Amino acid sequence: MDAVGDILAEKEEQAFPWAAGALLAAMLHLGIAAAFLASSLATPQRLAPPRAVAVRILQAGSLRGQTAKAAAPEPAKPKIEKPPEEAPPPPSQKAVLLPAKEEKKKKPTPAPPARATAPHGPEVSLPSSGEGQGTGPGVTAAGAGGTAGIGGAQFDQPNFKYDYYIQAIVIALSTNWFKPPGATNPIPPRVHFRINRDGTPVDAEIIRSSGLPFVDRAALRAVVASTFPPLPADWAGPYVGLTVTFE
Repeated sequence: MDAVGDILAEKEEQAFPWAAGALLAAMLHLGIAAAFLASSLATPQRLAPPRAVAVRILQAGSLRGQTAKAAAPEPAKPKIEKPPEEAPPPPSQKAVLLPAKEEKKKKPTPAPPARATAPHGPEVSLPSSGEGQGTGPGVTAAGAGGTAGIGGAQFDQPNFKYDYYIQAIVIALSTNWFKPPGATNPIPPRVHFRINRDGTPVDAEIIRSSGLPFVDRAALRAVVASTFPPLPADWAGPYVGLTVTFE
């Protein structure tokens, strides 16, 4: 046999101490019982005396009536009405009336300043493009009256007396002035503009409207589209201003 078998055989031969184990178990149980008995004697239990409970037996019909009463809704709480407001007492005759607050006076809007205009010279009847030349500003030239739809003119500079240049103005304006169709007897519009030293018209504006916007635009277009010769060499001013009536 091997070593393991020898060990198992030796253990089988050894006898278990059953007597000692039984004695030990008995002593353990006795100790537990003694501890339980001692604890019960130290704090004895007190039993509560029985209580009597009164029981009332009701009939089946009376039980339904009580159930209906229990299910009945509670009465609504009364609403508290607000007393009517009392009218304020009339003012006493001895009361002093305070003066009402005066409204702040609005400052009047100042009128826009009047536009300063240069003094105009006497009105000149422009000579027609096909007739003889005029004799100078302030004098009605032969054949004048605006045969091309150009009426009189006013120069801002009264000393502008160049008949040939006035003739050039008539030719240029009459070439570009086209009275729009459908304009039945409108008010003759007046246009003020300036002619620079090189003959360029600038600052054209309507100073008297015809009442018809398309007629006013045609008059402005006639001025802007015109080309004038340079101002006379002996004219000292940088420009000449004039107002022309379109008929």
